[in-house]
Amino acid sequence: MKAQTVEQLLSTLDHPQVDLINQVRTLIKHAGPALAEGVKWNAPSYALDGNDIITFNFRSYGPVSLIFHTGPKGKDSKTGHRLFEDASGLIEWVADKRFVLKVADGRFLHTHAAEITQLVQTWSAYGRQNFEPLA
Repeated sequence: MKAQTVEQLLSTLDHPQVDLINQVRTLIKHAGPALAEGVKWNAPSYALDGNDIITFNFRSYGPVSLIFHTGPKGKDSKTGHRLFEDASGLIEWVADKRFVLKVADGRFLHTHAAEITQLVQTWSAYGRQNFEPLA
């Protein structure tokens, strides 16, 4: 049976970082209260106005990875220009409008909570503008 809620999903998830996953979830909920948590692609995902824009990636058992993306219908512009310049140095851009944030452990999360909060808030602001440059 497919999980309907994140709690159902995580209760059956065989992943060594479940505690860290829950800590990251808490940070995202505080950073982006307008984001709705749900299950997408068999992982916790966060939607803005019904469009998933941040999704956990459970492909590996190393760091907890978050994919910041434009949603299932979003398209990368393929201009070679990133949507914004990241001052934190924490992310890896994989396309114009998509990047990965890897959270190694609780200490990393605690140390970089302000920067991660800012990334969630910045991405949400771009989401409100359909991932077009902010005015």
